[in-house]
Amino acid sequence: MIETVSNELTNFMYKWKEKGVPKEVTHEAKRLFLNQLKASVGATKTEAIKILNEQTKENENLEKTSQIIWLGRQADLESAAIVNGALFEVLDFHDTYIPCYMHATSAVLPALMAVAEEREYSGLDFLESLALGMEVELAIASILMPTAYYRGYVPAGLTGSVGAAAACSILTNIGPEKTQNAISIAMCTSFGLYVSVGSMTLPYITGATARSGLNAFQLAEKGFDGPATAFEGEKGMLVTHSDENKDKINKVLSSIGDKWKIFGQTYKTVPTETITHGPIELILKVLDRSGGKEIKKIDFFVCPIVKEICDERMERFGLPSSELTARFDLCFCAAAAWVRGKFTLEEMKEEAYKDDKILDLRNKINLIPDQSRKTFEGCSIKVEYLDGSKDSDNVDYFLGSPQNQMTDNQLSNLFLQSSKGFINEKKVNIILQDLWGLEEEQNIKKFISQLKLN
Repeated sequence: MIETVSNELTNFMYKWKEKGVPKEVTHEAKRLFLNQLKASVGATKTEAIKILNEQTKENENLEKTSQIIWLGRQADLESAAIVNGALFEVLDFHDTYIPCYMHATSAVLPALMAVAEEREYSGLDFLESLALGMEVELAIASILMPTAYYRGYVPAGLTGSVGAAAACSILTNIGPEKTQNAISIAMCTSFGLYVSVGSMTLPYITGATARSGLNAFQLAEKGFDGPATAFEGEKGMLVTHSDENKDKINKVLSSIGDKWKIFGQTYKTVPTETITHGPIELILKVLDRSGGKEIKKIDFFVCPIVKEICDERMERFGLPSSELTARFDLCFCAAAAWVRGKFTLEEMKEEAYKDDKILDLRNKINLIPDQSRKTFEGCSIKVEYLDGSKDSDNVDYFLGSPQNQMTDNQLSNLFLQSSKGFINEKKVNIILQDLWGLEEEQNIKKFISQLKLN
């Protein structure tokens, strides 16, 4: 029988803090860090980031500072956490932990970066703390999902602050009692509604979640306490945020650390949400052999929840009216990839989402629930052309999913591609070289200081 959830999570972290996190786990943390850099570098010119960057300048305290990456601004720790969290989220180009429908790194990393940079911790301390904080977050998410998601919560909004508070606490080694309080405070202050998808509020939720976890750590470090049963209590996180059975707690926590959930992350090759990756991969594959033929219709056979998600969005958004709504329109993304022969940030711009040719093709794309698909790493496609000919294909695990992982070199190349027009290639290569050797860096501030645009 486990103790309180917050205590069990604390014990897990301190056990590995003393033992040393396995090298393969810290390497995966390094990959996830790089993936977030890839996801954020192209986000700097988005309207959401411009507004958040300006708004956070108004009331900042510059006694203790951390960098807002790429923008080169030293800000107070809370502001840095908010803007960096939004940078990681806004393009939806980050990782996804598919079993929990969530982006697990994006709220933990900004809080940890702020503390690690300001207090000048080593690269290895940083990577170990990122891995441990994410395991705590993913354990909580694994208990709460899927019903918390079905209720309408942003999964990482509920759990990201818990992971962020845990990561900052173990980094600074504030002790088990204060760490447990930090986790409990974060559990009591979780938030985030999924209706925010398609608006600037979604990236703000990620940034605010990072700030919330940072605040939970800061309060606990000073002696602020939290309820020990914040998760499993009569009116705790489990019953207020989900419909899951309490038995899941023991099932999940009794195996924490035996198999690290950090390895279950899906990496994205194009800047849009995870459910769109299989369809885009198949579109580009079939397009190569289409010979320029005109399309009559395209059918995608997808995991049933993909159809449900897309139908709800179609009803709510109608036609794409912004980069944010275009990004969350699977049929639009697939049509844009076919018409443009690629899928990049340019396919999210107004010129694309108002392109009649793309919109016409969007209306010829159908999503058909495939009950045999239990998750959305894969899908099938059937294309019918106006001349009567047909083509079909299938992908079970798109590139970047845990079963079809990107290599370190592929991930580095993706960062290089994503940085074009933002950072010169020589600087990108220096960043990559230093990142892959991050466990040898004695002061993480030195590495983070490089993360600026040209």
